[in-house]
Amino acid sequence: MLTRAIIGLLGIPLVFFPVWFGGTWIVGLVVAVALLGANEFYRLLKIGGYGPARWIGLPWLVLLILHYAQPVLSLPASLNPHLLSLSFLLTLGLIATTIYCLLQVEQPLHIWMSTSLVALYIGILCGEILALRFLENGFWWLFLGVFITWSNDTAAYFVGVSAGKHKLWPRLSPKKSWEGTIAGWTVAAISGGLLTWLTPLDLGFVFGAVLGAMGGIVALFGDLSISMLKRQIGVKDTSHLLLGHGGILDRLDSILFVLPFLYHVVMLWQ
Repeated sequence: MLTRAIIGLLGIPLVFFPVWFGGTWIVGLVVAVALLGANEFYRLLKIGGYGPARWIGLPWLVLLILHYAQPVLSLPASLNPHLLSLSFLLTLGLIATTIYCLLQVEQPLHIWMSTSLVALYIGILCGEILALRFLENGFWWLFLGVFITWSNDTAAYFVGVSAGKHKLWPRLSPKKSWEGTIAGWTVAAISGGLLTWLTPLDLGFVFGAVLGAMGGIVALFGDLSISMLKRQIGVKDTSHLLLGHGGILDRLDSILFVLPFLYHVVMLWQ
């Protein structure tokens, strides 16, 4: 428990300051975290016998993230903007992955799907986290999403441990209960309402509460998505990189759904 607390405290400034300063600071942070998380994902898929080509997938996901980072990148004037367009990068990556897999003798379909899955999953979702930060009041939107996720997970854990009796999804996550889950959604709604009311977002308590509740629901499915991966592969944590916390994907699972969800809510709202 002590190790877990120390690692958590050390991680706060490493994340907070790049998020606060924005610009290339947060681009560097997101790219680094995405590469670490994707490497964990590829490692688990390799253990599961899928044989992903990470040497294709990792550069592909970085390019996808850089598409969303264009507002703060100093690109050469001679560079055609279409080279970093989402449609071009998706087409380039899918064709390159397919050609490589056509040359493979054993399980080319597994290689194709696993390589593409991680690049798209991590690359696009992390890219949209960047896009959220670059919006007006982007820091506060990002803070809102992280706080909703944290309050949801914390309430769900403590209520689940102390009062959880009815299993939510035992096939994927045996410890989750309906009692803990509903408590998490409730606290996420209250947190969302307070933050959107008290911060520069100034959207009112009711709107924030609805957003918080929806964020709590989305967080659950982000959590279960990585649980599904770990259950099928047969591991407890995605890695042991963060002592006492598991791996990068263990910490990102919910956030990878909540922050892109908020990004699209803001875009639709605007």
